[in-house]
Amino acid sequence: MKLRSVRLTLANVARTTNSKTLEAISTGKVNKRDESGNFTDELDYVYVDCSAYRGDTLRVKFPAKLENKVDDLHQKLENDVIINISFDKLKLTPYALKASDGSVLSGVSAKAEDFTVESSTMDDMDDIIL
Repeated sequence: MKLRSVRLTLANVARTTNSKTLEAISTGKVNKRDESGNFTDELDYVYVDCSAYRGDTLRVKFPAKLENKVDDLHQKLENDVIINISFDKLKLTPYALKASDGSVLSGVSAKAEDFTVESSTMDDMDDIIL
């Protein structure tokens, strides 16, 4: 069987097989590169790093148009809030690459069109009066 024929679902990478969400850990942005390999000012994509199976991290890439939404998520994560997100049109692709020293680098790449915050510890704090 070819690696490109393997079909993965969220259950394959989530902490539990019945999970419909992943916990967001951090966010980031990546700019495009020019012909010489230098970064430009134009945004290529944004990403959310999520806690995955057995403590691993899964980086989910999103279109650059979600920059403001990812910035909002980043601000919430800076306040030590636990946020679980679900994905729209999540595509998981396994890969294996041979390194120059002969070893094999393997993993799963992830892309999605959008995400939704399903739960957060901020929701629990709404009832607290300071």
